[in-house]
Amino acid sequence: MKRFLKVMTCLLFLMGCVFMVLGQPISAAGLLIAAPPVVLDTQTIVFLTSLKEEYQAIDTWLKEAEDLSSFVEDGQTLVFPEGGEDPLVYKNRVTDIDSVEPEETVHKVALDVYDSQNYKLRNIFLHALPFEKVQFYTRKSANAIVRQEIEDSAHNLTPESVGNKRIVIGSTGISRNTDGTTTIITREGLKVLCLDDIVTLARACDNQEFPDEGRNLVLPSDMWWDLVNNNSILKGQMERLGHDGTIKPLIVEYYGFKIHKSTQKLKIGYDIVNRIKAPQGTIITNDIVPAGFVFIRASVFRASGMFELFRKVKSQNTSGRAEEFGFQHRFKSDFQMSAQRYSAMIYMDKA
Repeated sequence: MKRFLKVMTCLLFLMGCVFMVLGQPISAAGLLIAAPPVVLDTQTIVFLTSLKEEYQAIDTWLKEAEDLSSFVEDGQTLVFPEGGEDPLVYKNRVTDIDSVEPEETVHKVALDVYDSQNYKLRNIFLHALPFEKVQFYTRKSANAIVRQEIEDSAHNLTPESVGNKRIVIGSTGISRNTDGTTTIITREGLKVLCLDDIVTLARACDNQEFPDEGRNLVLPSDMWWDLVNNNSILKGQMERLGHDGTIKPLIVEYYGFKIHKSTQKLKIGYDIVNRIKAPQGTIITNDIVPAGFVFIRASVFRASGMFELFRKVKSQNTSGRAEEFGFQHRFKSDFQMSAQRYSAMIYMDKA
């Protein structure tokens, strides 16, 4: 009997060790108490996957900004240093060279919070919503958030008016639809963007000592096509692109600029009467004319932070009796250095 009890005690002990290793607790009576199963939130997975895919497929021009996402703490705050002034340089100095201690300014920038409007989905025929339906609306929310981030980034990087390190120039090409020989069919009464304007812009950047590397010019679709379609140099660049059955030109290069066609309406307008950038959201018409902008890759940043899903399931939503969910993403794009906000705007001048 004693031997039997010893054997049973050993068996129970061994079983307890095995179950504890596997993460399954044992009751005092030796009975197995099953832990609750791990249930992965399908909607969370769909949202995070969709939003991250959309973020990776972000508008071409914004990819040119320095990605500082790795400097985001807790998915909410961007922390990065700004170096001090360059050291002095002495010529033919005969005395000891003095020294300077570099001073770094540490910036802590809270990322902007982008919330999508909540969706309320009902399904009166099925117990649960089909996966495809949830995924469809998740992608719509993800796309809406990314589009807003891109529009906000464009306005952040566009100068308000002429100033130090800030350039504003107008187009000088032919007037649309006022010359009987032209075949341009677009907005009437505005001068098209031409190669001479790009040269003028490049010279102005040189005079303001903009860095040579990383100059990016972002244009709305109309301005980009005016520029590219009316000269052989830029048209030739498109003709030399690899032909794989899909023609989707987005970038040409000229005089040190990467010239991007925005794939969405950035709604950047210039008030030619008051000579300032129009507030974001202003309708571009009459004295508010379309504009593009220039940024320098090394002087601007983009930073992506936390992705979140907020959800109320149907069984818990007693008043709405529907599936509700909405999304949030933390993101910011701006200039890296307060004293070197290199930027330029080029607008379509009136004829």
